[in-house]
Amino acid sequence: MILFDQDKEKPHIIDYTEIIEKYPWIIERDRKCIISPDTDGILCGLFMSAFFNWEVVGYYDGKDLALKKKNKPSDCVFLDMEIFRKNCKSIGQHMVLYNKNDIPKNWDNFSNSINPNNIRGFDANKNFALKYPLATIHLLMCIARTTVEFSIPKSAVTVLLYVDGTFKNLLNYPENCISWLHFLNAKNESSPLATLLNIFAAQKISTMMHDLEKIFGEFRLIAGGRRGGDKIKIAEIQNNSFSYDLQSKTLTLTNFLSGLTGWSFVKEKWVMENLEVTNFKKGIIPVGKLNGTNYAAILKKNPISFAITGTKQIEYTESNKLF
Repeated sequence: MILFDQDKEKPHIIDYTEIIEKYPWIIERDRKCIISPDTDGILCGLFMSAFFNWEVVGYYDGKDLALKKKNKPSDCVFLDMEIFRKNCKSIGQHMVLYNKNDIPKNWDNFSNSINPNNIRGFDANKNFALKYPLATIHLLMCIARTTVEFSIPKSAVTVLLYVDGTFKNLLNYPENCISWLHFLNAKNESSPLATLLNIFAAQKISTMMHDLEKIFGEFRLIAGGRRGGDKIKIAEIQNNSFSYDLQSKTLTLTNFLSGLTGWSFVKEKWVMENLEVTNFKKGIIPVGKLNGTNYAAILKKNPISFAITGTKQIEYTESNKLF
């Protein structure tokens, strides 16, 4: 499989050193983090816990936040979710800017948020089809490689390509993926993406599909034969703690992902009790209805987080005193 087109002009390449200088907290040790409760967020939590000794103290999905008591959002790093607050640190990969020619006055609320689409200057108005096609974990690994050494075992490749539909994007949108791989400097042999893609390119599609089937089977087993085994369901937290069933499923899922990646899972670094759950009010502008006017109106309301999730569509979390 050809992953790079040598005949095309190489686009600008990301400067990871510059990112670390601007956001030094992303490689600091012993930090507390809040993860999105899906596979991408869980992999981010496992990775930062294994290599930087981070502690997972909360889970946020845009609708609910489960946070360890006596902790504040501003004291944590949000993994796989952009937080629209200057005092909150976050890294994500959603499309959040509508029109780069009409930047909102409070756009500096993202001054402490790492986002590849923003770094590259892409907006939903003209560049939605060119948005970042990988997962947050891939960007996180690339940034971290400047500081720590780690290997990617063959057993990790399929799940790292499954997360956030990366495998489908590589096959369905190769031109956009190639552009982003150039930008991420993935051809450099020191890049973790180089290892990932070299193993991917050397495998037969049938082998990858077989491995994906195994992963899907494990997720179904975790969920009791249903869908959703690849997520932590915040709504199932009861009496400030994970229920027995939720804790069992979460431990099985995190141990499974840990086994595939080789990133150690230490239960004591993942909070599952003594939690405070906050429910937020969500808003949505459906497909085809988003425009510059209503986008500006949403940002004037100072939402906690938001994402342009489809063509002319946005989902957002309304402001709350917790933030």
